[in-house]
Amino acid sequence: MAQSPNVTVWSGEPLSLGEGPLTNHLRGSLVWFDINGRGVYERRFDGHTTRHIELPLMPSAAGLLDDQSIVVATEDDFRRLNLETGAHEIVHVFPEDAALRANDGRVHPSGAFWIGTMSKDGNNKPGAIWRLFEGELTLLIPDVIVPNSICFAADGSFAYYADSGHRTIWKVATDPATGALTGEPEPFVVFDDATAGVPDGSVTDADNVLWNARWGGSAIDAYDTDGNRIRTIPLPVRQPTCPSFVGADLSGLVTTSARAGIAAADLDDIAGTTLQVHVDVTGKPEPIVKP
Repeated sequence: MAQSPNVTVWSGEPLSLGEGPLTNHLRGSLVWFDINGRGVYERRFDGHTTRHIELPLMPSAAGLLDDQSIVVATEDDFRRLNLETGAHEIVHVFPEDAALRANDGRVHPSGAFWIGTMSKDGNNKPGAIWRLFEGELTLLIPDVIVPNSICFAADGSFAYYADSGHRTIWKVATDPATGALTGEPEPFVVFDDATAGVPDGSVTDADNVLWNARWGGSAIDAYDTDGNRIRTIPLPVRQPTCPSFVGADLSGLVTTSARAGIAAADLDDIAGTTLQVHVDVTGKPEPIVKP
């Protein structure tokens, strides 16, 4: 593996569970969340100030709507959030299950919003992966305990997802026009016993390389389309959560991270911050969601 490039703090808020970074090319900004803190954060690519919006429910992932608004998946529903005013309204409700909350999610090139659900209290009650598309919420993949790594090929022909506890990233064929499944999931990456941590959030770049944050492993790993690990980048945080792209040309790579679950004696100032990994990469814009 290549030596680690420089890693710097891109935005210094020490979040409990930083997650769901969304590259917002419509605003030239990054949007991300503190699930436990019920917070939405936004920072312009060329700015030095991070804005904060508090929601009444736990948010975890989002999709782009226009140059002011996003659709946010919360513990109970999907909400249209105006990033300028902070105003929000419900656009769709999850099937009722108070024990579950939204977790990892991303928008398919068709505009379908894939979102995973998981247990709020960590009791391993299975969640699932759902698809919101043109007003209809449908079940895609049942019995997923900790859904993560949801991301897609640039042409929408296949998707990735992980069930983190099983230490496996899966690959499944999808309909480029609707984001529905057209095949059965197959293992893409299976962590061996020598690999520390579990797969958390992922994003694919313009070359369809998958960049995965390894929770508990202090690293970001890059995989080619055959599932071969082609690079590992060590990080100065124990719990990176999900990578995304920043910059006017989307050539910067950042990752959110988390402080939750780390003993106080082991915490430092950068746990839970958003880090920039200085590595050559060509990102791609996120699709517009069709809720």
